[in-house]
Amino acid sequence: MNILMVSNEFPPSVGGVQTHVFELSRALVQLGHRVRVLCRRRDNSTPASEQLQGIEVERLSLPDNHLIYDWRLGRRLRQLIEQEGFELTHVHGMRPLRACARQKVPTLFTNHTSSFVRRAEHSQRTRDKMSRLLKPVASVLTPSEILAEKTRAVGYAGPITFIPNGVDNALFSPGPSDFRKQQGIPEDAFVIAIACRLVPVKGVRYLAQAVAEIADPRLHLVIAGDGNERAEIEQTLQHKIQNGLVHMLGAVDNAQMPDIYRAANASVLPSLMEATSIAGLEAMACGLPLIGSDVGGIPYIIRHESTGLLVDAESPQQLQNAIERLLKRPDDCEAMGQRALERVAAEFTWQHVAEQVLQHYQKICL
Repeated sequence: MNILMVSNEFPPSVGGVQTHVFELSRALVQLGHRVRVLCRRRDNSTPASEQLQGIEVERLSLPDNHLIYDWRLGRRLRQLIEQEGFELTHVHGMRPLRACARQKVPTLFTNHTSSFVRRAEHSQRTRDKMSRLLKPVASVLTPSEILAEKTRAVGYAGPITFIPNGVDNALFSPGPSDFRKQQGIPEDAFVIAIACRLVPVKGVRYLAQAVAEIADPRLHLVIAGDGNERAEIEQTLQHKIQNGLVHMLGAVDNAQMPDIYRAANASVLPSLMEATSIAGLEAMACGLPLIGSDVGGIPYIIRHESTGLLVDAESPQQLQNAIERLLKRPDDCEAMGQRALERVAAEFTWQHVAEQVLQHYQKICL
C-alpha cells in the first residue's frame, strides 16, 4: 500500500506520539509498504526531506496561524495524493485533521494523548468542535480504552478500535550496561529508572514524595526527562540528590534509554492519565517489572502481581509500599521482570501493531 502518515510531531523531537509514528512507519516499511511521513518542520536544524530507515520524511514549514496552516498542509496533501497515488492518510493528533477533511482518499485517525481526554471534559461547545473535526474520519484507533470512550463521548459515530502502542524489542532488551559505573551507583543498589516529561499529568512529584520517605540506602532513583515540575521534584528529593541517591539526567535521547533500563531493577509509571505507555513497554522489554497507576492504559500492560504492581494514582504512600515490597523481595522483582519481558515479545512488538493497523487500512480502502 501507499500510506501517507500525517503528524505535527516527529523525531528528532521527543515524545510518545513521535515514537509511535516513527516505529509504526518503520514496521510498515519492513512489511513491504511505502510510507511517507508529512510533518511540521519546526526550524532549519532538521532537513526538509530525508529517508529514515526506508521511511520517506517530508517536513513542511507550517505557521501557528490555523487558517494558513490548514491551507498549506491541505494543498500539499492534495498534490501528493494526486501525483503519487497515496491510498489513504493516517493522521496522528488533531491538529492536522482539518487539512485532511476534503481529500479524495479516506482518513484514519489515531487518537494519542491525554489532552484529548481533558478537552472532552470541557464544555459542550468544545465537544461539538471536536466532533466536527472527527466527522470526516473513516475510522479511529486509540492506544487506550479511555481514549476510545472519550472519542465516542464527543459525538464521533464511526468505528473506534483499541490498538496498544508497541516497542522495538530488538533495541530494548536485557543486556550489559556501563550506566551504574558512569553514575557511581553500587552494584548491589536497587535502581528504579523512569523516563518521562516532568509535567503534572505524569505524576512524578508523587513518586518523588514516596522515594523521599524511604530510608533504605540501597535505593537509587534515576529520572530521565525534563519539564516545568523539575524544580519541585528536585526540592522534594534534595537530601537524596546531595547524597548521590537520586540522579536527575534531564532530557535523554531515546537511543540511550536501553543502557539506563539495563542498569535498573524496576521502573515506575506514576501518571494521572496515560495510554499504553511506550516508556513502560520499553522498560518491560528490558526485563523490568513496572509499578504503575491504575489509570488509562496502564492496567492493560501491567498485570497486577504478575508483570508488576498497580497502585492508586496520586498516592505517594501506595508507591512507597510498592517500592519497598520490591526492595525486600528481589526474587519476586526478578520474576515479575521476566514475565514482563515475555509478555512484550508475545503481544507488544511494533510488527504486531503494524499488522493490526494494516487490517484497518484495508477496510477503509475497500
